[in-house]
Amino acid sequence: MRGARKEKPILILSALLSLPAVVFLAVKVVHLAVTRRPAMARSAGGAWAEGAWLCLAVAVLTYTLGGLSGFDTRPARACAEERTGRADPQAHRDIEQADVVVTSESFPLSHLCTWPDGTRVELVPGWANPLLIASLVGAVVCAGTAVRAGAKARPPHPPKDQS
Repeated sequence: MRGARKEKPILILSALLSLPAVVFLAVKVVHLAVTRRPAMARSAGGAWAEGAWLCLAVAVLTYTLGGLSGFDTRPARACAEERTGRADPQAHRDIEQADVVVTSESFPLSHLCTWPDGTRVELVPGWANPLLIASLVGAVVCAGTAVRAGAKARPPHPPKDQS
């Protein structure tokens, strides 16, 4: 087999950030269930900032789950399972001999298996990249709105003394 996948440092970083993201999401769910308020913050700017962090947490988890899709010590096994639609432990043995090429991209997420006959199978689920992009756009929009809301909430500077 050629082109064996090497996990990228960004995937390792996203896996490390997944634990804080899961904890943040769990705290948000418990807070919502107990208080019936979507935001912990009392100000509009704080609520939008929470929204940005929520979107970032979803992006981290999506990137990690999408990046680890098809993760196996033998990438040909994941390719064979995706191609045949069954998890047969012996199915990959013939395919490993077939010189499967696995190419990976960090953004957009892609783990593409290509066989010599031209058959191509994508291991990253179809929902991963659209959700990743939507959550990143949501984070940017929420952060921008939080900054604007924070600026409107501040009192204007007092005039300087002209003495």
